[in-house]
Amino acid sequence: MGHILVLSGAGRYADTIHDFDATSEAVSQILTERGHQVEVRRSYPEALDHLAGADLLIVNTGGGDPEEEWDYIPEWSRAHNKILEHHEAGKPILGLHTACNTFCDWELWPSILGGKWVLGTSGHPERSYAVFEPMPEAADHPILRGVEQVVVYDERYSDLDINPLATPLLFHETGEEFQPMCWVMGNSVVYDGMGHSPRSYYSASRRQLLCNEVLWLLNWKRRETAAKAAAQVTPEPTQPVL
Repeated sequence: MGHILVLSGAGRYADTIHDFDATSEAVSQILTERGHQVEVRRSYPEALDHLAGADLLIVNTGGGDPEEEWDYIPEWSRAHNKILEHHEAGKPILGLHTACNTFCDWELWPSILGGKWVLGTSGHPERSYAVFEPMPEAADHPILRGVEQVVVYDERYSDLDINPLATPLLFHETGEEFQPMCWVMGNSVVYDGMGHSPRSYYSASRRQLLCNEVLWLLNWKRRETAAKAAAQVTPEPTQPVL
């Protein structure tokens, strides 16, 4: 079990569409019931002062006002650097829903997360019950263990700009097009596009997905150690055929 910091949308990274307090509380309750220590902090720069002590950062923040001029704020620049330090240390990050459209004043964020919302291109149909299915090539990924599909009342983000190095896990089919909405970036970052409202977390399959994502991310060090050990194994020389 791990110490998890949930960064919840407020101030600069809130909007008028999402109730970040409510969705962050839903996430906290689910993960606390699984034995994790969860701390929810609203997204002000000082919220990240103790990020170094967290095992996992969950980003549940929004894009603010799209018409706003993103002025440079030194306190937020320092806060962004703390997230970067967390990431460069190999420690995990889970981005939820509007995490693909947050930190618009920080150009490195999309490369960390593995994708972004593109204003004027990305979108979604009206909220409804939706089915998210595993990408065939990712069906055996540990995050999808016990998750044959996710059926949830939520939004279906479409036409996101996804890094080609990301590994898509789940997609929805909308307008006869397959749209990835959950992916892994590297060894320690996951983006999960679900979570518009607390109603998203009423779904048992959606809750299972969230818990699987967190467990996989918290095991980042074990995967890293195993990969290093495998790289150091020297194959035995083969005997020449006489």
